[in-house]
Amino acid sequence: MVSRNQFFLVLILITVILGIALYTFPMHHTDALPIFPAIVYRDCAPWDGAAFTISVQYDSVATIMISIWQSPNFKSQVMFEFPDESGQVGNTYILPELGPYTILHGEVALERVEQGMPLEGRFSLMDERGAQFEGRFVAEWNNQVVMCG
Repeated sequence: MVSRNQFFLVLILITVILGIALYTFPMHHTDALPIFPAIVYRDCAPWDGAAFTISVQYDSVATIMISIWQSPNFKSQVMFEFPDESGQVGNTYILPELGPYTILHGEVALERVEQGMPLEGRFSLMDERGAQFEGRFVAEWNNQVVMCG
């Protein structure tokens, strides 16, 4: 009876340790990502609804553009997957200084989104050739007024 109790106690202890390790690992991975400068612009969705676009200066010759076709009012963290099945969330692409843009796919996570407050987020994106683009950003709002509709 004692050995069975010890077995279950060890099993529970291992489960707790693994749970803590799995919970804290993504936090450390996120902290290790480079932070890129960015700007957030008010924008219009293709159907003239509210939207916003984040322009991330990825390197000296390329900018990652992340367009979210929703109003920029999220009180908690939100995750977007690109492309989405509905085609109603937004799009992402990388725009080199010279040459055409390339569509990207992957995930973008945003912390609380409020106009006037810096927007923090992270992205994990990939192009069709498999090139990875990962990082975090802190974006200031551009004060330009946009009229949709």
